Amino acid sequence: MNDNFPRILTLLRKENGVTQKQAAAALGVSQALLSHYENGIRECGLDFVVRAAEYYGVSCDYLLGRTPTPSGSKNDAGGASAGGKHDSLLGAVRMLLTMAERIGCERLTQEVEGYLTASVYRLFRKLYRIHPRNESGFFTIPEPRAELKARCRIEETAAETEILVKDSCCEKLLTAQEREKGLLTTDILISDYGDDGNAMLLLVRQEEETLK
Repeated sequence: MNDNFPRILTLLRKENGVTQKQAAAALGVSQALLSHYENGIRECGLDFVVRAAEYYGVSCDYLLGRTPTPSGSKNDAGGASAGGKHDSLLGAVRMLLTMAERIGCERLTQEVEGYLTASVYRLFRKLYRIHPRNESGFFTIPEPRAELKARCRIEETAAETEILVKDSCCEKLLTAQEREKGLLTTDILISDYGDDGNAMLLLVRQEEETLK
């Protein structure tokens, strides 16, 4: 089959809150065989792929890892086919900001915004240097200092976000209610975040292909 199928098959079952025993019964196979499919020990036939896709309400292409979204569209990212090739990136950024605001922790929102702002600022300064006639006076902070400060700002906001998310200092900075609002499944990404959720799904798949 492929490496994606076992992962996605398992992910769908867990996201839907279904036990392996329940899924096996619904799909007409033994629990042991389903376990083999989910762990990539054995390959299934096309008939099982079709049954599993129908059971979880996704396309066969999604189940096989050929498309990033459950609908099966290869370009399903906030109208990317009509809006341009950067739509998945822009939509994913909006999704991050929306998620941070939805969680309701002001400090978390500030750290996410700070990370994104410093990253954009740093990249803009790099691109600004392409043309020799671009005036350095456009900026109020000299280049070496700006680069180092922006880099530090990115690392600082990333660290602060991790402290909040992982509760690294055992301060319980995020309440149980706020953490509950951070629940994410494929269905939630699509239903709650719409086109921006689809954009995030597409970005994740594309970037992971790049990082392999």
